[in-house]
Amino acid sequence: MKDTMQTRSFRGRVLALTGLCSVCASPAAGEGSLALAEVLEAVKSEPQLVSQIEVELRKRDLKVPEIVCIAARHGNQWRLLGGGRAAPYGCTIGDRTVRIDAERVYFDANGRKLGQLGQAADNVLLNRAKFFREGKFRWTWSP
Repeated sequence: MKDTMQTRSFRGRVLALTGLCSVCASPAAGEGSLALAEVLEAVKSEPQLVSQIEVELRKRDLKVPEIVCIAARHGNQWRLLGGGRAAPYGCTIGDRTVRIDAERVYFDANGRKLGQLGQAADNVLLNRAKFFREGKFRWTWSP
């Protein structure tokens, strides 16, 4: 019985450590709210997406300020970006929801490209990234 309890305890610690590592390595550490106007600003390089969102708003006689979206939130492990919002974005407009994903490239305070998660060392990104740009947007609507 003692061996079983030690195995469970060890397994629990391993699972907890694995979960902690995955959270620390992820670009965001939760979700936060974001105005639709901010999402539209972020995706303005995709006129087809902006047009689809505007059509959904008109169909339901809704205005941009009435819609609150959710977005990924950079966690506190990001020294200069903690709390900042980024894709994926999720916006519910009436009975439809659009999910928007993007590729993100990080830059330092001098505008030098640091790269993307998985391409640059995590410690460089987490400590030096001052801003980011998103592109190559992909989106899906449901229902």
